Amino acid sequence: MMSPRTSRVWFWALTAAALLYTALLSWWSPLTSDTYHHALTGMEHCFSFSLVWERCVASYMTWNPRIGEYLAFAVATAGKWLFMLLNPFVQVGLALMMFYLASGRRVDPRSWPDVRLFGLGLLLLFTCTARPGVTIYWLSGATNYSWGAAVWLGFLCLYRGFLDDAESGRKGDSGRNSGWGKFAAAAVLGFPAGMTNENNIPGTWLLLGALFVFVRLVRKEKLPLWFYAGLVFQVAGSLCMLLAPGISARMHSATPGCAEPLSGFWSRWEALPLLLFRMHEYLALPVLLGMAAAWVLWKSFRKDRNYFRAWKISLGIAAAYILASYAMALSFAAAVIPADHAMFSATLLFGVGVLVLLRMWYGIPSAMPRPQITVAVFLVLSGICVFSTLHDHLLLFRQHEKRVRLVLEQKKAGIQEIVVPPLSPPSPWCSFIFWVDLSQNPEDYVNRGAAMYYGVKSIRIF
Repeated sequence: MMSPRTSRVWFWALTAAALLYTALLSWWSPLTSDTYHHALTGMEHCFSFSLVWERCVASYMTWNPRIGEYLAFAVATAGKWLFMLLNPFVQVGLALMMFYLASGRRVDPRSWPDVRLFGLGLLLLFTCTARPGVTIYWLSGATNYSWGAAVWLGFLCLYRGFLDDAESGRKGDSGRNSGWGKFAAAAVLGFPAGMTNENNIPGTWLLLGALFVFVRLVRKEKLPLWFYAGLVFQVAGSLCMLLAPGISARMHSATPGCAEPLSGFWSRWEALPLLLFRMHEYLALPVLLGMAAAWVLWKSFRKDRNYFRAWKISLGIAAAYILASYAMALSFAAAVIPADHAMFSATLLFGVGVLVLLRMWYGIPSAMPRPQITVAVFLVLSGICVFSTLHDHLLLFRQHEKRVRLVLEQKKAGIQEIVVPPLSPPSPWCSFIFWVDLSQNPEDYVNRGAAMYYGVKSIRIF
């Protein structure tokens, strides 16, 4: 076991490495697809609250009512520097919240088991959440999915805190559990949490429903007033997003990249395998970790039932997170087949469930095999993914910079119908980057956005 000082050094080293990694990839992410839309906003306007409000209202009425879209407008009008400053801290904050949801408390930098679990949470975030390249490092993708997920996980952490109190046998200190401060916090955070993303809604209701059953029917304790206040405001935020005119407009839009609308029982039923496949496409590593931990725990419980008594609450928490993640993924069958990156919150919650299982595995002294070998394999594979993503982002960044120079040279020469070479694809074997390149059709969505951004009549690849 490492000393508290060594553990603290490891904690800050992991945090610094994660911040640097996210900052580099945020800077190297090329402008592409809907990123042009927000880049145009930043080019044409300086930051002002009135402008952001105007854009948010327009988006709510005509395109995207998610809270992440509003964050994207605010960041774009301030400039890329604000995204570069905030995004690394948001991503590290996500890993900290994953740890909190898995453990019921904050990371203790002096505790090596805490630092170890936090580091595994970082790797699960950077390599196993849906499309890390588009959901974490792009301006529009990061704000829509990972920044929105940070709001949503913060809301769940508030409720996880009460569950931790219940586990510890504290019966309801009115100052902590039912004070007006927590009532206001749950209400204020609950509304934006409801507007983060469509597939967060069923996951939130399932998790809070499980907490309600656990506290009221199992513990037979009275729930505080702020529990219901947060739930009411979360439902209000959810309805505010789902009933927005922009949702209807987007569902009926022919713009490439929109989700495919579903109608009728059979089309929804046939969509379920595709939804599950898209979710598991990014979950190979956490499934490996989770299955290994579940197998060892099952062996330990069969050998000695006392192990199960000690970990039954943690086992229920892991099951709740994993089952809620599947519900979130499958809930899309109610309306659409989504883009892959829309699975971000579901795969994130699956990772939280895996962290709970790993924490249990590490906590059983006589567990055989020990988790070291399985975790070592995970570290090697996730490390390959991390370095591959760094390589591919740098490759695309250099190609993108070369393309920008070529576009500006042609524009300076008076050419308004610009032709550029396509970008070479990243490594297909292990990359987690995703981008939408220009096409040969200047009328495509990405091409039109690029032409507006560079101020030319049209742009395409040859």
